[in-house]
Amino acid sequence: MSEDVKTPEVEETQEKVFPMSTLVAAIKGGEADGLMEMLSFVTQSNVDADLAPVAGGIAKGYIYEQDSKLAAMAGEDISSLGGKVKMLPMEGEELTKAQAVLNKIIEIKAENEALKAQNAELAAAKAAIESEVAGLQAKVKVADDANAAGEKKITLAETKIDGMVKKLNELMDEVEKVKSQGVVVAGAAGGDAAAPAGEASSDAPSTGGAPEEDFGFGSNPFADSDW
Repeated sequence: MSEDVKTPEVEETQEKVFPMSTLVAAIKGGEADGLMEMLSFVTQSNVDADLAPVAGGIAKGYIYEQDSKLAAMAGEDISSLGGKVKMLPMEGEELTKAQAVLNKIIEIKAENEALKAQNAELAAAKAAIESEVAGLQAKVKVADDANAAGEKKITLAETKIDGMVKKLNELMDEVEKVKSQGVVVAGAAGGDAAAPAGEASSDAPSTGGAPEEDFGFGSNPFADSDW
């Protein structure tokens, strides 16, 4: 709901005197002391810089209605009419229409300010979201880098394990070969196998019999008649 323009206190005479230079500025354009005061008085509204362009157009049309010959006069000619001018405010239906236009401008201005504030809030929210997204992207990159490093370590570990398994398999193959072939003890090269332990050569004299009582060293091999 827009706030209606406030109507200034109406003087008892319903008239107000302004410098002629202010009247010239109101109808010919330009700046002059008391211009906002004149526009506010004519439209019975609180005219500010935002309302001044529209209020000036309304006041200009109203002044020409009061004295149509002013439209054909130059500013210098108007100023020559005197130092001051007496003004009456708008009234009746004409005043109502003028104030409705000014109130609509105030309403649009308020809506524009609200949109500006909303836009600022949206811009702040957008910046916050962008900052949050940037943070999440950074975290995702860290996670991706960590995963890549982990996968690299796993690959290296798998390679090392595969190498160890390969060596173990080779060792087991060697063990199986030894178990299947047995341990071979080779004799003298090109000769017969060694005689079993404890068996004397056929050429050696027999040493059988009980030991001699006198010597205790067993039988005498040299006492045999075949010697």
